[in-house]
Amino acid sequence: MAAGQEIAMETTQPLERRVILAHKNGLHLTPITMLVQRTADFQCDVRLSFDGKTASAKSAVELMLLGATEGAELVVQASGADDAEAAIDCVASVLGDVSED
Repeated sequence: MAAGQEIAMETTQPLERRVILAHKNGLHLTPITMLVQRTADFQCDVRLSFDGKTASAKSAVELMLLGATEGAELVVQASGADDAEAAIDCVASVLGDVSED
């Protein structure tokens, strides 16, 4: 490696936030469509976990299979090349309230 060259390293530890699902009808077609559209431009991996299941925020089918209902606590994780914190903020703004935990 030449002197002065730096290697860009991706953070292996994903950022994580807990979000309370505020949608009256749970994680249904409207918020799922919004999530998929808004996270599509992020280069990072964005995932939601609920009740032992994990889904990509970029996959409508995976999100639907989570079966999250109103008031459910979802764990949102983002990692990768793009701004993971901005991706998590985006997901939190679509889903509802940030948990105090």
